[in-house]
Amino acid sequence: MLRCLITTDEVYKLAGTMSIHIESENIDLKSALGDALFLDVKEHPENYSELLNGSFYTIECGGKRSFVGLKTTLAYYTYARIVKNGDGNVTRFGFVNKDNEYSSRSDFKEKLMAYNDAFSVADRYMKECVRYLNDNKKDFPLYRGSGGINANRVTFRVLGE
Repeated sequence: MLRCLITTDEVYKLAGTMSIHIESENIDLKSALGDALFLDVKEHPENYSELLNGSFYTIECGGKRSFVGLKTTLAYYTYARIVKNGDGNVTRFGFVNKDNEYSSRSDFKEKLMAYNDAFSVADRYMKECVRYLNDNKKDFPLYRGSGGINANRVTFRVLGE
């Protein structure tokens, strides 16, 4: 009989205790920046102040652009995950909120709208960061991206009503 690659205890240790912002860094930022730049930003954040905090910059044709930076982008990705994973619990009776010793049904539609809205804002901010990297490729030799980003989430749609 084949053994499982991971035990229940390992699942809890590796995934159950991971902070949501670390999850957002590893899934959303890393895929957009690429491994080399992502690791260098983490190791030497002082070298990437403008990328992290956002700024105004001038492009080659003389125009001006602005972007909010990776910190604000990460905050929105993290917030979306908090909304999605928030104060609810999955039980044999469905998804419920634990307000007191009794549970109440969570309004899934409201939670879904907030989750999708936060991820939409985060994706827009990430596109601005990627555009900044593409506009300044000579300053970021570790960036090998093509200018696009992948949405790393499942899209939920409420049918009916």
